[in-house]
Amino acid sequence: MRLVSPLAVAGFGVATGAGLIAYGLVLGASGALWTAAGLGLAGITLFATRAVPEVVAAIAIFLVALGLGTAPRDIIFSGFMSGGFWLIVSGIILGTAITATGLAARISGRLFALAGPSYGRATLVIATTGLLLGILVPSTMPRVIVMVPVAAAFAERLGLDPKGRGGIGLIATAVTATLLPTYTILTANLPTIVQVGAMQQSYGIASTYSEYMIQQWPVNALRFLLIAVLMMRFTTETPVCAGDDEAGAAPHRPEQRRLLIVLGVAILGWMTDFMHGIEPAWIAMAAAAIVIWPRFGMLDGNAMRERIDFSPPIFFAALVTVVAVAREAGLDRVLADAFIARLPLSPAGDLSSVYAVYGFSVIISHLTTAPAAPAVLVPFAASLSEATGLSLKAVSMVQMIGIATPVLAYQAPPLIVAMSISKVPNAVFVRLCVWLALAVSLVGLPLTYLWWQVIGFV
Repeated sequence: MRLVSPLAVAGFGVATGAGLIAYGLVLGASGALWTAAGLGLAGITLFATRAVPEVVAAIAIFLVALGLGTAPRDIIFSGFMSGGFWLIVSGIILGTAITATGLAARISGRLFALAGPSYGRATLVIATTGLLLGILVPSTMPRVIVMVPVAAAFAERLGLDPKGRGGIGLIATAVTATLLPTYTILTANLPTIVQVGAMQQSYGIASTYSEYMIQQWPVNALRFLLIAVLMMRFTTETPVCAGDDEAGAAPHRPEQRRLLIVLGVAILGWMTDFMHGIEPAWIAMAAAAIVIWPRFGMLDGNAMRERIDFSPPIFFAALVTVVAVAREAGLDRVLADAFIARLPLSPAGDLSSVYAVYGFSVIISHLTTAPAAPAVLVPFAASLSEATGLSLKAVSMVQMIGIATPVLAYQAPPLIVAMSISKVPNAVFVRLCVWLALAVSLVGLPLTYLWWQVIGFV
């Protein structure tokens, strides 16, 4: 039985946010922190509860931010200029083409050959595919965009409704497995790349691919195993398909071959970004431009009007606005300073200090979202190292575990995008995030600390 309705939660959050904004306006120029906090609280509450359509909440955020005038327009609309926005736009186009050409059904047929008519094996195959894709593609957004239609087609191959519990379970498995366990791979996620790069730039502390994987693997192995176990038991539905169908055995259609070539070149570009320096978003845009061109036959001329939904990227841009306005007002720094003064830090470098740094990192990552959290956390690494007795690199690794532990789905933009393009209910990702966060906090962190002692890292 639901004790509090999402509408009630949304109403409380919006009312409280409006109160903070009003108080900030009364204070005048010194009230920017309060108006930013009010805008953030109201916006995140609306996004979390989906009390109104996400695009409505997004437009409201833009309007309120413009009306308040607490940040320049280039800050308010910075989301539209970010690579993430265009990566989502391009990804929606590519994902639509993967489904429209029948390529998703073909890939799902290959996966079915491995899993057979078993939901448990299907879950494990999908989770493993998502994890392995993290090795190939150094950006979560493209992986999510590829995996969502593949998982939906896989559900159909098993005779499950993609919008039913069985289909939702496979899609949620694909999304979470290609995001959270891949934090053990240095190149797999933007927050990891930013964190390691910022540590090297600020303190000269570098991490190699293999070194980072060795230090992070215990907690991420736990994440993968828990995702597999939880999602295997997600539904009691029994697959009704017991073999390959004609779609799986049919020859490649020309448009499928063309799309495979485009995706192959794009994946090669994403894999080698360390060589050419081209951002994943621009590679995705080039691929999307080819795919959307009717001349190549992958999508028809009406696709942009009838198939492409632009509400997810607008939603993403609004989330960036909330974070950007908060950072412009200095809210992240004020809150970080307030939190760090109250942390139970011990110079002994023991597990309690690890927990303190981890908890601080989890809180900051939820105030800023995962991609932006390193910009706030890295400047505190030196003071945290001095206060805890942990090395700078150990502090950075603990911070990374905190960043990679979303309690609420909005902290990780790939989960937000997945909810938008897959229509998986918020509650599914929230429950998964909570279970994973509990597992990391109660088991993963002590296990990782013990492993670090074994290898001499702490």
